[in-house]
Order: sequence, then structure tokens, then C-alpha cells
Amino acid sequence: MRKCRVLLGLLVLTLLVVASLSVMLTGITGRAQEPRDGDPASWTDSTLPVPVDAETGSLSPPDRDAMVDPLDRAPSATYDASLRIAGSVLRPRTSDVEWRVGGEGGCIYSWSGSASTWWNTPLYLPQNATIKYFRMYYNDQSTVNSEAYLTAYDLFGDIVEEWGVASSGTGEYYATTEEFTHTVDYSLYSYVVNWRPNELSSDMQVCGFRIYYHTPPGAIALPIVLKGD
Repeated sequence: MRKCRVLLGLLVLTLLVVASLSVMLTGITGRAQEPRDGDPASWTDSTLPVPVDAETGSLSPPDRDAMVDPLDRAPSATYDASLRIAGSVLRPRTSDVEWRVGGEGGCIYSWSGSASTWWNTPLYLPQNATIKYFRMYYNDQSTVNSEAYLTAYDLFGDIVEEWGVASSGTGEYYATTEEFTHTVDYSLYSYVVNWRPNELSSDMQVCGFRIYYHTPPGAIALPIVLKGD
């Protein structure tokens, strides 16, 4: 009888320990999967110096220590994540364009060839994500303006839809589209970031892009391989 009581006590203690561990793990998992709220600028930290516009005194770009853009300053229910792309990953479509890397490796510019050549890089977001804004970061010291587009192509390479921005000769700054809505669907579209410098010198550098989007329900990671016709 005494042995039965001891075994019963050990069984109850084991069940209590297992239940406690289960509650703890559930709490940790729940916190990890909750969407991040509030200012998207707070999701990344930067210890780099913040450039200051000599005329306006504003800090730029806005998603460092101080925010000056409403998109980065105010919470939004329409997006809960963003993807960054460094400008230096873009490459020209034609082989006769020579390029240089600017900044400390994150920017790029056209050095020779045609200034009107388009540069691009693919964009990968979760299937069924909802894109809301497209932003370009640049260093424009030129009298002309560069232009960039987030483009959706069909499976035969034709443009279905695109959203564009342009630089404005303001030095280190950024340009953002108006809010729009597009649901990512890789069964129908391919997504590319396109940029055209319109200038052959370091006076026109693209330094990065940021795509604000709303994650689809249940999404926890970006797709690696997508199969289909």
C-alpha cells in the first residue's frame, strides 16, 4: 500500500511538472508569433550618425533615431512588417553599363554606358501578403532625378501593375508612394524592384528600398521555394 501511495505521488508530481512546462512554452510561442504593433521604425536599431538637412534641420532618413515622416511616426492597422533591400544589390539589365559602389557598400551608381538603362532586383514577400507602401532611399546631388518602380509582371514578362517614386535632388533622402493595396500572388505574378539613374556619376546613388506590407494570417517565414506551373 505504501509503495502504491509513493508511485501515485510521483505520478501526480510528474503531471504537474509537465503541465507547467507546457504553459511556459505556450506563452513563449504566443509572444513570438504576435504581430508587432506601432511604429515600424522601432523594429530596427541603428547606431549610425543621422544626416541633418542644412536648410530644414530635419533628420534623414526618418527610420533611424528620430522620425519625421507620418508613415514612420504613427501606428497603422494596414501594415505590420517591412522588408529592406540594399541599393548595392541592384544590377543593370545590359552588360555595357559600368557601376560603382557608394557609401560604405550599401549604395550603387552608374559610372559609364547609358544613363537610361534600367537596373533591377527580384522581390520576395510571403504569399498573400498585402503590400501597402514602396519607398526608395537615395543620395541625389544631381539636377536630374532618378526613378524607381515596384513592378508586378505576368508570367510572359509583361507589366501588370507598378508603383513608382522619384528622387528630387535633396541629397540623402527618401521618396514614398501613396498608400496602395496589392496582394502578393506568385501563381500569377513575379515581383521586381526597378531603378533608372538618369545620371552617370556618384551624384546619383540609390541606397535602398523599403516595402511596407501586412503579413498574411499564420505566416511565420518568407517562402524559399514556390512550385507551380
